[in-house]
Order: sequence, then C-alpha cells, then structure tokens
Amino acid sequence: MSDRDGGGGLDSRIADLALQRFRRGGFAGTSIADLAGILGVSKAAVYYHYRSKDTLLHRLVDPLLDAIDACIDAHSTPTPAGPVGSLAARQLLGDYLAVLIAHQEVVALVATDVAVLNHHTIGPRIRAQDQRLRTLLVAPDASPAATLRAEAALGAIRRPVTTETTVDLTDALQQILVDAAVGILEAGHGGRSSPRQKPRGAVAATGTDNHTDHIEQP
Repeated sequence: MSDRDGGGGLDSRIADLALQRFRRGGFAGTSIADLAGILGVSKAAVYYHYRSKDTLLHRLVDPLLDAIDACIDAHSTPTPAGPVGSLAARQLLGDYLAVLIAHQEVVALVATDVAVLNHHTIGPRIRAQDQRLRTLLVAPDASPAATLRAEAALGAIRRPVTTETTVDLTDALQQILVDAAVGILEAGHGGRSSPRQKPRGAVAATGTDNHTDHIEQP
C-alpha cells in the first residue's frame, strides 16, 4: 500500500520508486543517480522535487511518524490500573496497529534499515515515540518488569506488520494481535482480562531504540 497520493506526477513517481529501492538496496545503498537512471530523467529533475536524499526520506517517513504522534496524543492520559486501564491499553494498541497497517510499506523500511533507524532526526523521534508508548502502557507501574511487558506488547503489535507483509490483516486478525499484546500486559496482574474491542481504524496522517522490533517506528 502507498502512503502517498496516487497521481502520476514525477514527485510521486520518485517517492514510490525510492521506497522500493530503499527497501531493496537500503537507504545508504541507493543514490539519487540510481533513481534518476531508472526513471529515465536527469539528476537535476530529481533534485528539482527533492533537494537531497534526506528530503526524500522524510517525504516517505514523516507521514508515518506524524500519524503515530497523533495516535499517542489521542491517548495521552496514562492508563489507570485495573479493568479500565486494560480497556484503555486495548484501545491504544488497536489504534496504533491501525496506523502501522495504513503505512505498512514504510514501517517495513524503518524496521529493517539501520541507516533509517540511526538517522540523525528520524531515529530520535522514533525512540521518543517508543518511550511515550511504553509510559502510557505501564502507568502507574514503572517497574522494570512492567516496562519489559510493555515493550513485549508493542513487539507483538509491530512485528507481524513488518514480517507478514503478504497477509491481509483483517479486523479479525488485528483483534488477535491486540488480544496477544493485552495478554502480555496482563501477565503481571494475574491474567486479568479486559473487554474486547474492535480496532477503531487508523488515525489520519498529515505527513525504537535501534532494534528491529521497533517501528518496526520511521
């Protein structure tokens, strides 16, 4: 699926091709000259739309990161303890999963390309988002055990999005992933279960530490 408009303009063609080439050869291993050659245009034509390869990378990744920020902001109150907290965590995880699915190709790039994860502006933003997600999921328990459970729950959401790219993640399959993630969170609370809720859909986009289970952020 694409995170960009479906028009046939050169800027969109460059972005679509860049995503394919970055995923195949890596961000560091792909040059503007490579893209220009494949498209049959001059490097100047590419630079007219994107002044640098970094600018092109941001064109691809920023919509994902903006959507994740919007999702986190919508759930910015830490989840309380008990069944209400479990429901809030379920809602957050469901919305987060919907965002990742809506940007699945870019998620796969971010999750597997070390150069993207270590990018000087993108990497810190990803790690900050992961920290915010963990804080929301563990509150009010900030113990190491709770933090590890939150990280494992996020991995249960993110990993299938990056590894099962040929699977149509229907509502039913999304529910399975959310159930698994909530089960991890509840493992430290006597296996208490929360009401099941269908994922509510992706937050509309406007635009990890360095580990492949991190979005797996862009």
